[in-house]
Amino acid sequence: MYKVYWTASDGAACSKDYVEMVEALTEANHLRTQGRAYVAMVGENPNQMGAMGVDSVRDGQLPSGQTYTWRKRRD
Repeated sequence: MYKVYWTASDGAACSKDYVEMVEALTEANHLRTQGRAYVAMVGENPNQMGAMGVDSVRDGQLPSGQTYTWRKRRD
């Protein structure tokens, strides 16, 4: 699911939902070429499990209790 947001000529906030990304991108581009202000597009990932990213690593542990083992290696 994707949503396109824009500001109408009278300053009202508007939005429309799209199932396909191509449709949402096409509409966002069309609104921009019409001169609409503050055009933005967002999407959600229905397969996402939990929060994005890691909030913190304390004493080598992630918030979930798993051990944080990633290390950047330079050869």
